[in-house]
Amino acid sequence: MRISTEARTTDIEPAMDWISGLIGAALDGRVAAFERQERSNPLLSAHFRERFALEFALAEARKYRKNTGRLPKGAEYDELYGFLIPAQRIHAALPASAKSPFEGRLHHALNDSLRSFAYEISIATHLMQRDWDVEFMDYSEAARFDLLARQNTAEVEVECKTTSGDTGRKIHRQEVNRLADLILPATKRLADTAGCHRLLVTIPNRLGKSTDELARIAATVAAAAEQRASASSDVARVDYMFETVGSWPEPGAGRDHDAIAFFEERLASKTRTYCSVAAQAFQ
Repeated sequence: MRISTEARTTDIEPAMDWISGLIGAALDGRVAAFERQERSNPLLSAHFRERFALEFALAEARKYRKNTGRLPKGAEYDELYGFLIPAQRIHAALPASAKSPFEGRLHHALNDSLRSFAYEISIATHLMQRDWDVEFMDYSEAARFDLLARQNTAEVEVECKTTSGDTGRKIHRQEVNRLADLILPATKRLADTAGCHRLLVTIPNRLGKSTDELARIAATVAAAAEQRASASSDVARVDYMFETVGSWPEPGAGRDHDAIAFFEERLASKTRTYCSVAAQAFQ
């Protein structure tokens, strides 16, 4: 298969109609769920907007077109349109037996993240631009790799993999933000006493995703904060420390390094990864 990789502004409308017909309603529901979580926990907003950038851009483009009759313009939509046009053309060029698996993969990606699906489309398009013929092997169940690229006598098997910014981390940003929201009431009460209150949270292994586990960690933090002493449970140990501080890092653009250094100086070395993640999450 080789599709045309030339695109014009007039190609965007049919591509939007195509994707809306396949996942429009499901997409709107998913983005609405993200927005509800953001309203209850604003700390999640930056994480969602980074990880689900395509989903938000598509939902906003659909809403803009519904309200104005036009498609939105701007750099934030370039990636979206660059994904939609080749995806529609590839779907149209697939044999009938592969169309349904392609659509199933699109629905599955929406339940996780469209980024990985878009990445596979971008790799296929990149190869086609360089005069490779590409077969989507996953959809035809002909092989256990994603793409087969052919050019003259050469054949290349391609497996497309993406990683998130949390790959390899035992503490993921979404869970950090969810936990931070749960412990906010306890930390607000500590702010009544001037100084640096430190709550060192140690967990046995990975920070889990379950609401119950995060709630139990938050309860342990609340106990330590209330007693202003160490507290332990089966999910975490929390050590409370207090220090009189003469000055704090000034907030503002370009001052992240000062804030990270301030907290790393006061936390044990084994917690520095956690401190880094937390500092980034709270920008």
